[in-house]
Amino acid sequence: MKKTFSTKVLAEMGILIGAAVVIDLLAGLYSPFRYGGSISPAMLFIFVIAIRHGSKAGILSGVAFGIISSLVGWPLGITYVVHPIQYLLDYIVAFGVLGLAGFFKNSSEKPIPFILGVSLGSFLRYLAHGFSGIIFFASYANDVGSGVWLYSFILYNLPYMAASYGMCLIIGLILQKRRIFTFNMDKEEN
Repeated sequence: MKKTFSTKVLAEMGILIGAAVVIDLLAGLYSPFRYGGSISPAMLFIFVIAIRHGSKAGILSGVAFGIISSLVGWPLGITYVVHPIQYLLDYIVAFGVLGLAGFFKNSSEKPIPFILGVSLGSFLRYLAHGFSGIIFFASYANDVGSGVWLYSFILYNLPYMAASYGMCLIIGLILQKRRIFTFNMDKEEN
């Protein structure tokens, strides 16, 4: 039976997921967004896994990150869940789709595929949060006197998602230029 991931890749995934959880937790503690979401470069760790090891590793890491960060944030009041489907959209789907940046696996040296991978993952996460807001948080739109689509996609989710996307893109391009994404990569690893 063939192993899906080498021990080295699993260890790297564990370290990067752990780092993402810590960064996300710290950002969440100081976030002005009452019902979830924070401006954080935590997604970058999942993008790095996806770009280094492909979509399968990226999706698995994104889902693990979503579950772990929600469990760690729960006692601190950072995790906000009103329904099991909302939990799936805001934590499992939203962070799992970050791994689709792995479609651009060979983008570790070229900026355009890297930008496309980060953009794809970030946009799909934004959609998951936006639809979760429309379905489960429509009453909050009434509180601020706006339509639910405007509230969910523009007023609430766009500010932190755009800022987080920008941070990931800038930091990621700097790291890419320094060849961090190809550090210690072996051809037979995957």
